[in-house]
Amino acid sequence: MVWAPRDRIVEVADSTGPVVSLDDLKQIRRIDHDDEDMILQGMERAATAAVERVTQRLLLPRQVVLRLTCLPSRRTPIGLYGGKVQTLTSVVADGAAIEGAQVFGDSPALLVPAADWPTVTGEGFPVTITYTAGVSTVPPDLVQAIKIMVGAMDFNREAVVMNATVAEVPLGFDYLVSPHRIRPI
Repeated sequence: MVWAPRDRIVEVADSTGPVVSLDDLKQIRRIDHDDEDMILQGMERAATAAVERVTQRLLLPRQVVLRLTCLPSRRTPIGLYGGKVQTLTSVVADGAAIEGAQVFGDSPALLVPAADWPTVTGEGFPVTITYTAGVSTVPPDLVQAIKIMVGAMDFNREAVVMNATVAEVPLGFDYLVSPHRIRPI
């Protein structure tokens, strides 16, 4: 059993850069001027955020702070957001560090204590787990999903297209992203 409380706050640091470079986006869209650079960069950020939201995986390594109201009983693992955990920085409960906890897997990543979790007495969110999550190399199919989504956003910039049928995000996006989804915790 994986423990995932309802009372949790997940804070994720801002992304450090694009998953798909501006030059790649311009080449895909056959754009040879700089007039739309900011628009394309915004579309790339939105598409990356969509892929991260759908898969529940961070595509670039970033710091995550998970705040909890309590800890589970015994040695029940805690599900961590973000996919692959690169480093576990700290686990603190009621101001005291908990040593020896380890992270296993990534669908979801599980935090397992060396001994039983301590009882938490503080109010609010007295448990803070700080770690770095994200993949070191973005899978090619997720890069392609971002490119497909940017292409769809660039091609359909308006909310309504006259004399055309209404379309969803291309089917290829779902096909490329679905194998990477982390099962809900």
